[in-house]
Amino acid sequence: MSVLRPATGRYLEQILQDTHPLWHDGLSVEAYRRHWEAQRRTAWGAEHLDRVALVRGNPPDDAGEVLASAKRYDFSMRLDGRIRRVLGIGAVFTPPRHRGRGAARELMERILEAAEAEGFEFALLFSEIGPAYYEQFDFVPVPRVASRIVVDGRGGGAPAMLVRAGEDRDIPAIAEMNALRAKAARLALDRSEDLIRFAIARRRLLAGLGPPGLRQVEFLVTEEGHQAVAYLVCTAEAGRWTIEEAGDRDPSGARLGAMLQVMTAREPALVPPDIVSWWPDALRPPQLRVEPTGPTPEVMMIRPLAGRALPLPPLQASDVAYWHADAF
Repeated sequence: MSVLRPATGRYLEQILQDTHPLWHDGLSVEAYRRHWEAQRRTAWGAEHLDRVALVRGNPPDDAGEVLASAKRYDFSMRLDGRIRRVLGIGAVFTPPRHRGRGAARELMERILEAAEAEGFEFALLFSEIGPAYYEQFDFVPVPRVASRIVVDGRGGGAPAMLVRAGEDRDIPAIAEMNALRAKAARLALDRSEDLIRFAIARRRLLAGLGPPGLRQVEFLVTEEGHQAVAYLVCTAEAGRWTIEEAGDRDPSGARLGAMLQVMTAREPALVPPDIVSWWPDALRPPQLRVEPTGPTPEVMMIRPLAGRALPLPPLQASDVAYWHADAF
């Protein structure tokens, strides 16, 4: 007999200690704990993010032993023109001492059962172990392609445009850019202002809590008429830039391309960075060359919840607009 419980108190401490070796991203145990707590204190995280634990028996409070655990995200997603409530399932973990006894399976079954009862229409996850395990729960892969971004450096320097650090006042304009792009896709998150703030804060926290110099995060915008008209969030680590998310009011993405030209021209004596991204198929700035390198390492998977929605028709990678910033 086991039960699903909120992962708080001693349960949470056990989960953080157990999962730190696998998902620490260079953080100490204490920084790893602070990273989680800070995400939960954001406006979006407080309402839409939690952890659950499968606990042996039915103990009082947090007195039982955690058999398996996972994160849960409460998303809104645009699927074939309709906004749906989607449960994100992340960080599914069974402590080594409990593996091979079906704890993860029971955890998944209970999470999905609870989600259906709470009114979720779909469940979404990212698998680091390939699709086979989660296919037994009726998840199907969503094609995602990783790309290398090559910036055109011809012309002898950066374009004459102002690129500044992004600020909170830019978030409403960024949400509008995201909404415009999402309408053109079959599958895309409905990114509220608070979700955008959460995604940026999570990356900044990861950089700020890590060892000095391990990674840097830049949130940059260009503006016209005192309003942001293009933006990007970039993580730099070990000579590689990851474009976590980006947007441009111009359908061609020309201002976004010019921003990347400005960024790469700041230190012309250095070796150009390797730039990677989960770049949307429909976004093709004229200053960039987008070179697909293969499927993303994390396999994106989705399933409808019984009685709530019909299965999705097959998706192509070009049907999906989903930035690396929102992977979980």
